[in-house]
Amino acid sequence: MTSKKILKKIWPLIGIGGLILLAGIHILLAQRQSPSTPSPSDKGAAEGMRLEDIHYSHTDPDNKVTWLLDAAEVTFSKNRRFMSFHDFRLKVLPQDRPRLDLTGQRGDYDTETGELVLQGALRGKTDNGYTFETEYAVYNQKKGDLETHEPVVINGPFFSIQGRGLSFDVNREILRIHSEVTTSIKDRTWLL
Repeated sequence: MTSKKILKKIWPLIGIGGLILLAGIHILLAQRQSPSTPSPSDKGAAEGMRLEDIHYSHTDPDNKVTWLLDAAEVTFSKNRRFMSFHDFRLKVLPQDRPRLDLTGQRGDYDTETGELVLQGALRGKTDNGYTFETEYAVYNQKKGDLETHEPVVINGPFFSIQGRGLSFDVNREILRIHSEVTTSIKDRTWLL
């Protein structure tokens, strides 16, 4: 066989091999040059700043509320969209409602969506005598609602409630326990 005949037979294979080589080089170069944007699940990888033993306050004049956060550790993402805190005490000081003091193990706040995820031995107390306990809760700041699907215990001056799952519309002050509800009225004299 002559070299022309051999070249005619293997030309398609050389062309396919060359295309595969070019595609591989293009893919490698594209991966090196493209900056990766972190997903919300990669918040830890996009850590911007970590602080220990902090006191943070935020006043929202539109909603007439001040938030005070004390935490053993707070981590902010590089773009400051996400904030995570550990071993925390959160005080919510609204101007026209009872104040709330809340402790827990972990919290994650998304400044863009206004979603605050709280978890780990959550214990809350209001200054009008109510306490509550649960393991996990999500507060949506934009909607003004608090939700959990975990067991909940609420104690007050006149009653106690236990159940599974809770929805609380902060603006309308409507509380719903979803299921397995047990309510006890405390022994008091009622004047009607």
